[in-house]
Amino acid sequence: MDIRWLQDFLALAELRNFTRAAEFRNLSQAAFSRRIQSLEHWVGTALVVKGSQPVRLTEAGEQFREGAGASVERLLETRAAIRGSQFEVMSQIRLAMPNVLARSDFRRILAVIGPKVRSSFSVIVGTTAEVTARYLAGDADILLAHDCPALPSHETLATQERAVLRADRFLPYAARGQDFGFPGTPKAPFPLIAYAQRAYFARLFEHVIERGGGVLSYRLAVQCDMSDVLKEVIAAGHGVGWLPESAVEPGAGLVALGGAEWELPLEICAFRPRRAAGPKLDALWGALQG
Repeated sequence: MDIRWLQDFLALAELRNFTRAAEFRNLSQAAFSRRIQSLEHWVGTALVVKGSQPVRLTEAGEQFREGAGASVERLLETRAAIRGSQFEVMSQIRLAMPNVLARSDFRRILAVIGPKVRSSFSVIVGTTAEVTARYLAGDADILLAHDCPALPSHETLATQERAVLRADRFLPYAARGQDFGFPGTPKAPFPLIAYAQRAYFARLFEHVIERGGGVLSYRLAVQCDMSDVLKEVIAAGHGVGWLPESAVEPGAGLVALGGAEWELPLEICAFRPRRAAGPKLDALWGALQG
């Protein structure tokens, strides 16, 4: 039995959708389904109700979910404790953060924590989903990520210790001098530069629409899961797209569009497990908070 099977099962139990769970675990749906089947074979009974949409667990699946969650947590805590002793020797702190924050905020954060924490740093960078999964798997000591009070990035992060580093905003941008008639009309929809469906910012965009601040009329022009790529496409004049304000540096050639009804407040946050972490991590956490 592989611990990754348990993590796959827990992701499926939370997200209730094979496609979303496979994307979150960075697997193809076929590979993800094979892992779930292997776990069911190991347990000796079905854990998932076949063909259910959204996915429902069997009675055995619900029972196994509780034990699996506790087992994974204990295993990761034990591994963290072992790595913690090695960490004291290596004096290295592992940080995970999405590409957009690595570009916009890491230098500032390093300037704050560097003088106060005598340690070297290992940085894991990727999409928000990728780095969150790596952090929850125990591959990083601290996660830096955007979080929205109205739409948390991941349910499991609610169990983690959380520190708000600074406020941010999620709002629409276009190249200077090109507003594309935003927010558009049914006869003249604006070209949308959008996030791929699996991206956290895609969920934030959907929340902006569902909140009902106004009526958007758009046609999809480009779709990608990385803010840096979207920003370049927007700056090149191909359409309108939502970005974190922190990602738009002066001189980027972008202007914000619309009013408050199209904005969403964000927070740039740090997360760490609620368990003993050692003096170096405690010092880093204190530096981040203050």
